[in-house]
Amino acid sequence: MYRHKRSSLARSLALVATPACSENPFLRLFGYHTVCFTQDTLRIMNQITASESRVELPRQLTPEPSIGKIIEIFPCDDRVLAPRARIVLAKCQIDRPSYPSKRASCHYLLQKLLCSISTSQRHCWQLKYSASGAPALASGEDLFISMSRSGEWLAAGVSYGARIGVDIECNRPRKNISATADILNWRITVKNIRDFYAKWTLWEASAKCVKGSVLMSKNPGFDRLCNVDTRDRVGRSGQWSGLHNCLDDKVFYAVVLRSENKTHLRHQFLCPEKTEPWSVSNSHHSA
Repeated sequence: MYRHKRSSLARSLALVATPACSENPFLRLFGYHTVCFTQDTLRIMNQITASESRVELPRQLTPEPSIGKIIEIFPCDDRVLAPRARIVLAKCQIDRPSYPSKRASCHYLLQKLLCSISTSQRHCWQLKYSASGAPALASGEDLFISMSRSGEWLAAGVSYGARIGVDIECNRPRKNISATADILNWRITVKNIRDFYAKWTLWEASAKCVKGSVLMSKNPGFDRLCNVDTRDRVGRSGQWSGLHNCLDDKVFYAVVLRSENKTHLRHQFLCPEKTEPWSVSNSHHSA
């Protein structure tokens, strides 16, 4: 789920796969034509990421990503404080950014996002990574985070009172969307490429909520939300809430929350200059 793009690290680690291993059809469909990945390969890559015990989020970045949208998700009942989430979608201002550049940009967005919800004077946040590659705040606060990147586009999300998964995908030509749906065992009809990306982003975001793999055989959040209307509205099924849409016909995104509270949620778009801190963050962000 927390995918490693085709970097020099990925290409090098792919060599640990034995020549006799069977090529994963999913990876072949998504462009991994020249290398053969095994579960051992992905495990080693995640262990390397997890070995970076703490990653300090950057407070400055040049050039800064260009903000596309800021989304706030919150309870319909104003008397209820949680769950809530804030998500930022942005574009790198570097032509054909490298994997390290996109990673640094995601970290910078997350830093700004955390500062925007906090009422404290803290200016420095740190991340830690699990063995599966899932990020979390190193300070162990009651906040959940998620990040995604695709092409020049980035997404970062923070939530309180619910686990969060975010995904952003750039539209790329795909010849076998039905085959991909079959491999992932969606058991639903994919009407067209737009419908594919709506489902695909929900799939990835749902998997991140349970720290799962993009190749997981069962995705409970997706099973709950795939037939719920989540386009430009927060749809809910049980503990799962989801929202998806596109910035244009080429960039798709989804947000999924998993909460013990079966609360009806809504969303709004925020102006970057008018974001306000969360009142629930007072006791969770000591300097």
